[in-house]
Amino acid sequence: METKIPPPRSKLLMWVILKNKIPTGDNLLKRAHHGPFWCHLCKCNNESAIHLFIDCKVAPNLWLSISIALPSPTRWQGALVSEAWSSWWTKAIPKKLRNLPLLVCWGLWIARNNLIFQKSLPHWPSISSRIISDYSLIPEDEDIPRSRTITPESIDHSKPWAYFDGFAQEEGCEGGAILNLFVSHSLHIQMGLGGGTNNFAELFSAKFLIQYALQTQCRDLQLFGDSKIVCDWINKKTRCSAFSLFHILDEAHRLITTFDSFTCQYIYRERNADADSLSKEVAHRPPDT
Repeated sequence: METKIPPPRSKLLMWVILKNKIPTGDNLLKRAHHGPFWCHLCKCNNESAIHLFIDCKVAPNLWLSISIALPSPTRWQGALVSEAWSSWWTKAIPKKLRNLPLLVCWGLWIARNNLIFQKSLPHWPSISSRIISDYSLIPEDEDIPRSRTITPESIDHSKPWAYFDGFAQEEGCEGGAILNLFVSHSLHIQMGLGGGTNNFAELFSAKFLIQYALQTQCRDLQLFGDSKIVCDWINKKTRCSAFSLFHILDEAHRLITTFDSFTCQYIYRERNADADSLSKEVAHRPPDT
């Protein structure tokens, strides 16, 4: 059977990295896993996606050994993996070179997992040779679709920011929201909303979040949601035609006027995964016994 290069799982890995859902030490800590949470490859820092794939001392060494054999037009670097990925994408010529970060990150991830779960020490020359060999098998015109998640929303971290989402199904609808008061502190909100449409769930979640932010003494708020129609309603770009939603939208507009500053921005669903997950957790939670 023919082996696909780059491996499909390497594309999935990059997608998970860009969504910040990869089970590195920092994310495992958030999920209440037991440590250790340091980087197993260098044992010098706590493990995160940024550290593992960019800052860890083994990553630039691996890139250096590869670039000697495959001269590249740009360096793999950035404050975030998404920044490194975006920069590489725009400068990579030929197009097949866009696949190289997939192979390198995949090699680092496999080496990390083998060290943790199999106690197998990485042999970096072999890993480098494998990446170079796999890259040589990619056709010259090979391309990959660009992820929509590589451009994060613009956030002023000196002011609170929040995400909202809603979820509707036959059994009812639910809402989820996350309010970040500052970088290291966030509040997660889940709500059951009874019956209603998806637009109702999205709009009510946004209104509730705005109201809750005011109750926590927020005077500024940056709001993000993946429902363009609701964001446009809030921003008064389009007019809501659903009579049953008028009172919710009017209340949201009234509350917004009490902020010193307020913005509402539409984002892709990939950038709203946490609020989306919160809303669906309510739907899938078993009833109390």
